[in-house]
Amino acid sequence: MITSGDKYSPERDVTPAFLDAVGRWIDLSAEVFVVLRYLRAAGAKDYAFVKTRAEFAVLVESVPDGTDIIAFRDRQLPFRGKVTAQFITQAKTHVTDGEEYMLVRRVPKKPRDLRLFGEMGDTHATLVEDLNEEIGEEVALGVCPRFIESDNDRMISASKGGIDGPR
Repeated sequence: MITSGDKYSPERDVTPAFLDAVGRWIDLSAEVFVVLRYLRAAGAKDYAFVKTRAEFAVLVESVPDGTDIIAFRDRQLPFRGKVTAQFITQAKTHVTDGEEYMLVRRVPKKPRDLRLFGEMGDTHATLVEDLNEEIGEEVALGVCPRFIESDNDRMISASKGGIDGPR
């Protein structure tokens, strides 16, 4: 549903060209990281590690109109594994204290749902707190991808339904 604060931008809509571009990246790298920013939930985001064109099509279909779908060509969040005390110690060497990080749980919220939960922060203290809440879980961690930047040769985005409203 489009409201008065939303605007339709056909150039922002999910198109076959957008789907094909992300598909080519998947074919080349075997994994594309996706950030989903929701129109109606201020600041809410989900994430996905997509391994096939079919998975990407299912992901796009599953999100509501107005969702920004941001895909990264290069591997993101490269420090991965099960959270243990040793993992937490090593994690601090993968992001600098004061640098914005992203932490994503690698197990979906619901079975057969590609969307993943994540946290962002910018201090080692916050990173340790976030990781302590994920003990025993499989996670991916790294410097926060710059998903708010303009599209470029390593990141492209579209807004499902072409709705480009307030975030």
